Amino acid sequence: MVRMNHRNRTASWWIVFAILALHFHAHGQGAVAWVLMSLQFLIYPHVVYFVARYARDPFKAELNNLRLDDWCFGLWAAWLGFPLWVSYLLVICGCINLAAFRGFRGALEAVALSALGAALSVAVFGFRFEPDTTMPVTALSTACLTVYLLLFARGAYTRAVTLSETRSKLQKSELALQSQLEAVQALQAQLSEQANRDPLTGLYNRRYLNGALSREFDRGAQAGKPLAVLLIDIDHFKQINDQFGHSIGDRVLEDVAALLQVNVRPGDIVCRYGGEEFLVLLPEMDAGTALNRAEGYRAEISMPGAVNATIGKPVTLSIGVACTTDMAANPQQLIDQADEALYQAKLGGRNRCVLYTSAASTAIDSVDVRLPA
Repeated sequence: MVRMNHRNRTASWWIVFAILALHFHAHGQGAVAWVLMSLQFLIYPHVVYFVARYARDPFKAELNNLRLDDWCFGLWAAWLGFPLWVSYLLVICGCINLAAFRGFRGALEAVALSALGAALSVAVFGFRFEPDTTMPVTALSTACLTVYLLLFARGAYTRAVTLSETRSKLQKSELALQSQLEAVQALQAQLSEQANRDPLTGLYNRRYLNGALSREFDRGAQAGKPLAVLLIDIDHFKQINDQFGHSIGDRVLEDVAALLQVNVRPGDIVCRYGGEEFLVLLPEMDAGTALNRAEGYRAEISMPGAVNATIGKPVTLSIGVACTTDMAANPQQLIDQADEALYQAKLGGRNRCVLYTSAASTAIDSVDVRLPA
């Protein structure tokens, strides 16, 4: 704004200087008038430009410069005796300047300031009314107003183009930032997923299980719904690793993990609990249904060829089953109950499912289930 006004003020005021020079010549003004006119229209534009440019608030300083312009225009118009074209040129240009930055209120403010300047001139030098101007002054005033309006229009056009280009750049930047944000969010989701997944089997890991178990336990307790847990161990897995190597052992883990995810419900959570152990979280499933699910897993995986046939024999599972209907007080106790049932399954000869039950607070029984494969 400051640079634009300095450019417009300098160019247009040179023409105003020429107009007043013609008017002064026609009316025989003295040296003092010529000096004052030179200071006002040749030196003043550069002074106010530097004041605004180095001000703490350049916009506010330039508005004050425009107000000072209007006051000076009124002073000159009255001192010259209100020559019609000269007065109109000065006042209307001042109104346009302030209106551009303050709207219609700015135009009224410009008129008021010009009137104050004129009043001061009348009070000091007396009132004179000489509206006639020579043809050269009239023609040059018209030319000056035309040039000023063209300069003003050019400035408005430049601002509009700059604003449009800025908006376009902002839109492109916003789209780029949005794309970057989506990429970051996708990466965060990917990293979160990787942090919660076992890299070998693709199942959820124990870290994810800790939060999911607490969440499902609390939700089931609030809704009065059961929560069942299957703790699964691959029988004699160490022998598989020792006899066939860890790569075959990894294949067995991958095959078992894939079979555990078959026919799961949307809310079920299958995790690799550690080593050759897996855990299946079954929200809203009672003990009997969970035991049937466990037996289904055991029977399916123990079928010949269901898991890596390289080892030459079926892979069997021992599964401990626990449910919150058996009075588990917290998530850890539910896991401990499933672990106790798994221990009983191993003691019972492996390749079987055991449901944890407690007939009383001091007694622990186990229901041993092993249906034909």
